[in-house]
Amino acid sequence: MPSILRLLIRNRFGPLLAVLFLFSGCAVRSVYIPVSQNCPLFGPEKELQAVAYVGANHIELQGALTPVKNLALIGNLNYGSGISIYEAAVGIYRYSANTRWRWEAFTGYGYNTNFAYQTANYNALTNTSVKDYEVQSLYHKYFLQSSFGYFGEMKMYKIKYSFSFSSRFSAEYFKVYSFKELDDQATQTSGAPVYIYNIAYHNSFMYLLEPCITNKVGIKNLSIVLQAQAFFPYSGQIDIRNTVFSPGIIFSAGIQYTMKLKSRGDVSKN
Repeated sequence: MPSILRLLIRNRFGPLLAVLFLFSGCAVRSVYIPVSQNCPLFGPEKELQAVAYVGANHIELQGALTPVKNLALIGNLNYGSGISIYEAAVGIYRYSANTRWRWEAFTGYGYNTNFAYQTANYNALTNTSVKDYEVQSLYHKYFLQSSFGYFGEMKMYKIKYSFSFSSRFSAEYFKVYSFKELDDQATQTSGAPVYIYNIAYHNSFMYLLEPCITNKVGIKNLSIVLQAQAFFPYSGQIDIRNTVFSPGIIFSAGIQYTMKLKSRGDVSKN
C-alpha cells in the first residue's frame, strides 16, 4: 500500500486524489442517499473482493464473490449517523479471450432507512442563519445494474489498472418520504411553526438512472478505487422539485482487497 500512495503523490494528480479521499461519499443529507456502485467485473479466476469507502458522515462496505463460473454475487452495507442501507444482488459476467474486456449484469434489492435533523444556528462564514430541517425516509430499492470495462497492466511497475462504465436503473418504493424545513425567524415572530417546505408522501414510487465511471489502480491484492457517479430522479407520484437532493454528481474514493480463491486456468472466450 505505501508503494501505491508514493506513486500517486509523486504525480500531478496527488493533491486531487487527497481531496477526493477527504470528501469521499460525503453526500448532503436528503430523502434519497446515493451509494457507490459495486462493479467487480470478474475475470477467469475465482475471487472474493472487498471494498471500503469512508466519508465524512458514513462508511460503505462492499463485497463481491464468484462462487461458480459466470455467476456473481454482490452485497453493499452503508452505515452512518441516521443512515442504514443494505443491498444484495445476483448476476452474470463474461470476459474476452485475453480477459482485457469484461462485462456483467446484476439484479438486486435494497432496504434503506434515513433520518436527519438539523437545528437552527448561525453560520458566520456566510453571514446567514441555518434553518431547521428534518428528513425521514424509509424505502425499498429494486435495481438493474450493468457494467463493462477494460483491464490492463504496467508490467515494468507491476501495476494493474482498470477503467469501467456502469449504469444502474432503480425503482424506490417509499413507505415514508418526508422533508421539512422551518423558517426559524418567521417562526419566532409568529410564535407558531412556519415551514418553507413541508413535503410528505407515503407508499409512492420514484425512479432513478445512475451512470457511473470507476477507475482502479493497484499492486498485488490492493487497489485504490476512484468513482464518479451522476443520478437523475423521476417520479409521477412524488413532486421532487422542492426536495433537497444531494449534488447531481458525487465522488467516492476507497480501498479494494482482492483474494484469489482458486485459479480456473481458463482464459478462453465465453
